[in-house]
Amino acid sequence: MLRSKLHRPHTRGHVVGALAVFAIALVVPLSVRPQAAPQQGASKTEAAFNPRDLSGLWFGGVGGGLRVQGKVAPLTPEGQARFNANTAELKSDRTISADPTFRCEPPGLPHIYGIGGYSIEFLQTPARIVIFYESIHTFRDIWMDGRKRPEDADPLWMGFSVGRWEGNDLVVDTTGFNDKTWLNGAGYPHSEALHIIERFHRADLNHMQLDITLDDPKFYTMPWKMGVNFTLQPTWEFGESFCIPTNQESFKSQIIEQNDKDKPVPKN
Repeated sequence: MLRSKLHRPHTRGHVVGALAVFAIALVVPLSVRPQAAPQQGASKTEAAFNPRDLSGLWFGGVGGGLRVQGKVAPLTPEGQARFNANTAELKSDRTISADPTFRCEPPGLPHIYGIGGYSIEFLQTPARIVIFYESIHTFRDIWMDGRKRPEDADPLWMGFSVGRWEGNDLVVDTTGFNDKTWLNGAGYPHSEALHIIERFHRADLNHMQLDITLDDPKFYTMPWKMGVNFTLQPTWEFGESFCIPTNQESFKSQIIEQNDKDKPVPKN
C-alpha cells in the first residue's frame, strides 16, 4: 500500500505480509509517522557520519524488503519434502496460509525482515547490540563480548547471535535454531542445522545494506543468500504491533478463505 506523507493510520492489528497479494496489499505499517521530536540520529551530518554507528530506525520497504539474492539453493530430498508440505495449497492455486506466523508463532530469521512493511531499530552498547523489530513487537540480542553459545542450550526461535566488526561491517553469526519457522513467506523450510551469517554495511548516512548467507546442509545442497536494503528514518517511531490470534484468524477466514472458496481442494 502506498504511503501518503509518511503517515500511517492506527486502525489495524498485525497482519502477516509477503505471503500473498492480499497480505502485501492490506499491510498498513505503523512505524511511519512523525514524532513530536526527532530521534537523536536525526541531527547527524555527513561530516559526523560513523559507519559503525547503526543506531536509529531503519525501513526496508513494502513487504519488509527481504529478497532472494540470485537463486534459492537446490533442496535435499528431506528439504524438498518439507517444502512440498509447506506449499501444498499452491497445487490448487490457493494462497499459502500454512506459514507458522499465521498462528502467531515467532517468524524466526530471516523471515522477520519480510513481514509486512515494518521497521527495525538498533541500540548499541560495547558488549551487546539489540535489534528491535516493530513486527510482533520483539527484540533480539547480538552479543559482542566474545561469549559462546552454551552447549546444552535449547533450540531457539531466533537463534543465538554473536557479532564482530570486520572493518566497518557488523558481521552477525547465528546458530541454535529450532526447525519450526520458515525462511521466508514462500515456504522455504530449514532444519536445526541452519547457520546464518548477516553482514550489515552502512554505505552512507541514510543507507544500510544487509546481506544474509544461509547454510543448512540438511535441507539445502549449498549455501544461498538473501538481502535487504534499509533506509534511515530519523523522524519515524515505532507503533504498537502485536500478533493477535483473533486478528490472524479473521484475516484467514475473511480474506484468504473467501478468495479460495471456489478453488478445488489441494491434491496430495
